[in-house]
Amino acid sequence: MNKQEYLNALRDALEKQSISNIDNMIEYYDEMICDRMEDGMSEEDAVNSMDSITDIVHEAVLDKSVPTLVKEKVKKSRDKAKSEGKEWIWILLAVLGFPVWFPLVLTFAILLFVFFLVFWILVGTLFIIVLALGISAVACFLTSFTVLFGYISFPGFVVSLGGALALAGITILLWKPIVAFSKVAAGFFKDIIISIKKKFI
Repeated sequence: MNKQEYLNALRDALEKQSISNIDNMIEYYDEMICDRMEDGMSEEDAVNSMDSITDIVHEAVLDKSVPTLVKEKVKKSRDKAKSEGKEWIWILLAVLGFPVWFPLVLTFAILLFVFFLVFWILVGTLFIIVLALGISAVACFLTSFTVLFGYISFPGFVVSLGGALALAGITILLWKPIVAFSKVAAGFFKDIIISIKKKFI
């Protein structure tokens, strides 16, 4: 398969899945193939080294929003029923089942949103606490210098400086674990969203 055949096949596959920004994606993979050819690979080897069209399309579909996937799934189901001459049955079931499926879908969406919101509020609170500790460390450090103007005694200077060092140490100690935790949490939620999306593919 040469470059043009690969790109044409990719375009056709993307169009069948109603992927947006197809031109940009084709341009991106065209440049990737050209770059590999400039590095000394033959056109055929460069194309063979690319991701499979199936994998590219699968990833592109996963990039769609959940509402879009749901809408496409419903449309595909209705089109299938229409092609089989059963559209009226599909509409009847959708209307009669509305009191059942709509509250379930709404409840699931609300629970997912609340869980997401509460979790990230917790993460944000951790960052705020660390930020407060850092600001307190700076405040204690600056306060210690007021000993030069007689605002605090020497013992107060020692306490302020010691407090600044202690708070700064705690801030530095907590910063990396919280950042790492946030990255893991972001990956966790991304996996959840991808799992939900896969149910509609």
